[in-house]
Amino acid sequence: MEPIKTIEKVLKPIVAPFIGHIMKAILTVGRLPKLAIIKFQQMMRTMLQTRESSLKNYVLIGSYYISKRLLIFILLFLLVLAFFIFIRPPAIVNKWLNRVPVLQENSPKLGSFSGNGKIVADPKKDKKEARYVGDLVDGLYSGKGKLYHDNGVLAYEGDYEKGLRNGNGALYDEQGHLIYKGAFTADVYNGAGAMYDEKQRVIYTGEFQNGKFGGAGKLYVPSGDLLYEGAFNGGMYNGAGKLFSSGGITQYEGEFSASLYNGAGKLFDSKGILLYEGGFKNGSYSGEGTEFYPSGMMKYKGQFLVGLYNGEGTSFDEKGVPRLKGAFQSGALTGVGEAYDELGKLVYKGDFKASVYDGLGTLFDADGAPLLRSFWAGGAVSLQGFIGLSSKKVEDLLGKPAEVTLQDDSVMLAGQEAAVADASGVAPAADAAGAGAADAAGAGAGAAAGVKLLLSYPAYQLSLLVEPSKTNPKEAVVTSLSIWGSKPLALLQPGIETFKKLNEPNDAGYSIMELEVGAGAGAYKNSYFKGDYLFTFTHFNRTKEAHLLQVSSTK
Repeated sequence: MEPIKTIEKVLKPIVAPFIGHIMKAILTVGRLPKLAIIKFQQMMRTMLQTRESSLKNYVLIGSYYISKRLLIFILLFLLVLAFFIFIRPPAIVNKWLNRVPVLQENSPKLGSFSGNGKIVADPKKDKKEARYVGDLVDGLYSGKGKLYHDNGVLAYEGDYEKGLRNGNGALYDEQGHLIYKGAFTADVYNGAGAMYDEKQRVIYTGEFQNGKFGGAGKLYVPSGDLLYEGAFNGGMYNGAGKLFSSGGITQYEGEFSASLYNGAGKLFDSKGILLYEGGFKNGSYSGEGTEFYPSGMMKYKGQFLVGLYNGEGTSFDEKGVPRLKGAFQSGALTGVGEAYDELGKLVYKGDFKASVYDGLGTLFDADGAPLLRSFWAGGAVSLQGFIGLSSKKVEDLLGKPAEVTLQDDSVMLAGQEAAVADASGVAPAADAAGAGAADAAGAGAGAAAGVKLLLSYPAYQLSLLVEPSKTNPKEAVVTSLSIWGSKPLALLQPGIETFKKLNEPNDAGYSIMELEVGAGAGAYKNSYFKGDYLFTFTHFNRTKEAHLLQVSSTK
């Protein structure tokens, strides 16, 4: 304790004067602004009160003496002007000089600011670039303004409302490429506008809805060619429009839905030639329509389904002549229909399958008269289709016979009577008793045991022999048939009697059973079989043409 007191007694006289001077200096520094103002006031008062009666009050500048007082006033004015322009300018000065107030992003001051301003990035992000320059209302973008990407590149220029893009403007990517120019609503494309690719080429121009193509517009490919023109919805083709191929050639014109052909429209090939006109569904032909050949001739007119002929329609050849007409299914005539020759004359009417004769149908000659009424299979005659049919079914298919004749074992098989009569030149007499018995029994009723009925259809030159069924004696069924007309025989004979090798089936599937078997005076028979059926032609010795064909079952 004693040493400390001793040191204090020694140093105090030495340090005390210095402490006094330091304290006096500190007190003087604190009064410096006030002293400076007082000194400035005294100087100004002296200048204003002192008369300029001596050259000491002037400064020689060139050939002129300028008052020191005037120079001081000018200097003071410039200082005041600099203060209010550069240091603390009022709003009216900023507006007059078109100077934008600088505001910091996410600052309290920004939230209450309204007017034209510049928003800079948060310094915490180590970025000083402008984020926005333009009009503000309560700190929100409102009016005209420019928004910038983080890299300083312009991102958007246009109208704002309550912080969102609203009105007309232009949108840019981070490289400064124009992306979109047009109308906005709530920050998304809405209204008329145009979109651009990275090379500044227009890819779409027209109406927008909620950021997507919506309304009338035009879509382009990168080459600049027009791809689509018409109505849009949700960014897809929807409504009336035109689709184009390369070179601006119309590919499709009509109605769209979800960018697919839907509704009435026209489809064209790469040269602009019309291929189809009519209804569409999900991009395929559907409903009523017309298909065309590249030549422009009509190819098909009628109903379509999933791009195929389906329903009632007519197909045409390349000369525009109708060839098939009727019910189509999966692109082919299937069901009841008609076939025509290259001159447009009817050649067949009846059942079809896969566009070939299949089922019951009638062939017609060049004069339009019935030539052959028969069953068909895969486009070939199938007379054996009559075998086993009930008499009632025959009437349903062929109608009532022109003549019904009661037969017995002593009577020649159906058609032979006419053949023999033709050979002798004498026409046969009608079997009145037989006809009367047939009328009494009824052609469609079940025949009595052992009774045979001959059903004649002169219009088709066809006769059918019916007799009791072996499985159901009360039902009369067809057991054989005869074709005697020269025209139907001329049609049938080549397909059955033409052979390349006699010991092998011919192209139609017929095999030889026996040839040139005597059939009475001046006649012979040739017999062939196919499956379970026997086909017998009767010839006169002096002619190669058959005059009678009989078909029966071998079972």
